[in-house]
Amino acid sequence: MAVYDGNKAAQEHLLQIAKACILAAAKAPTLTHRLRLRTEIITDEDIEPLLDILETLGETSSFQLHDAVAFRRLAKEGRMPPILLLGADLTQPALWDCGACGFATCGEYVQYTQRNKGVGVGGYGPSCVWKAIDFGIACDWACACVAQHKVESRILFSMGALALLTGRLEGSSYILGMPIGPVGRNLWFDREAWNDVLSFDQRMNIQMAGGACLSMAFSGGGNPILKTKPRWWEEPTFMKVEQDESFTAKEAEGLAKAYEKIMTQAGVLDDEK
Repeated sequence: MAVYDGNKAAQEHLLQIAKACILAAAKAPTLTHRLRLRTEIITDEDIEPLLDILETLGETSSFQLHDAVAFRRLAKEGRMPPILLLGADLTQPALWDCGACGFATCGEYVQYTQRNKGVGVGGYGPSCVWKAIDFGIACDWACACVAQHKVESRILFSMGALALLTGRLEGSSYILGMPIGPVGRNLWFDREAWNDVLSFDQRMNIQMAGGACLSMAFSGGGNPILKTKPRWWEEPTFMKVEQDESFTAKEAEGLAKAYEKIMTQAGVLDDEK
């Protein structure tokens, strides 16, 4: 007989749920039946290198900061959830000659991609439309599995992109990350960890800056107003388009630091450099 700490036992069970999510994603009713899904579960110290890069990117990007702050708080609390990585090579066509990619035939598409396959923000392309749909379905089934277990989770582009850039799930052109847990609710949507590092005004401005088109008053007057504060119509803030050389320099420096870490993790650079 034994007595278990409930929260600790539940946290340890998250790994089993991550495995169940892989089973669900593999069983997803895809359209082409030709998607080769690649999966991996990373835990504990194997997450730290990705989190380190994410924090570096967060120095100049509120998008990455959003995730980095949440993960760092969980690490400090000893509640880091396992992260399920879901990836696939979406550049391989379904061979249906459907034309959805913009090419008349899959042969023309392949000829183009062999010469022009490139890196996007966090994935390689171009992609076959049908394979992209199939990948989305597989990820949806993984999400449904988590929901059926009543566990907190959220698909994250950030962790998936870093996993791809550091060489995980070899052969994949696109990866998404999915933290399974931690025990609790709404962590990946409420982001209460922000309260520890940012003031209310800072959080509000970051959210608005991250979706400026959703934070504008009607621009028919020709001088667009940004809703930068609760009573935005008092002393309005007008949008002005101009170059920000100081931010551009800071962003370039931050990206250089991040990509040095990415190349080190991927084995391109010597970590003793």
